[in-house]
Amino acid sequence: MMRRWIAVSIGWLLLVMVQLMVLPRWLPVGVVPDLLLLTVILLAFWRADARTVGIGLLVGLFQGWLHGVGVMAFALSRAFAAGFAVWLRVQWLWQSPPAAGFCAAVTTLTAEGILALLFALTERQLTPFAALLPIALLEVPFNALLATLIFWLRRPKEVLA
Repeated sequence: MMRRWIAVSIGWLLLVMVQLMVLPRWLPVGVVPDLLLLTVILLAFWRADARTVGIGLLVGLFQGWLHGVGVMAFALSRAFAAGFAVWLRVQWLWQSPPAAGFCAAVTTLTAEGILALLFALTERQLTPFAALLPIALLEVPFNALLATLIFWLRRPKEVLA
């Protein structure tokens, strides 16, 4: 049990480092996939369990803390993303790489839209939509592509069968 927590902690630290330090240098400005959101989405897609909503809430709290603004907005949007991904998986999708990519795309767009809505309600103006939605439109295809690739690497026999 302790090994699992150590592995999860190290993996989480590496994920945050790649998100904040590596990807912004390799990719064009503003075209950085949200790996923390993608992790929540894929975990919810694979597990299809209501407990992933709590994980999404914790990831959102952490991500809001990293940004230094809108902690609860990030927490609520990531928790909703987890619940939405679980709902998509249980009600509509099967486990396959294209389904994982579709789930990541739709859920990323929804989560970023909710985040923009929460920021707009807090600030009482529509500028968060102008700021966040163009970023989300660049983030959606990258998250979809990464989700498809990660799912395929996790279960290659299912794709080739």
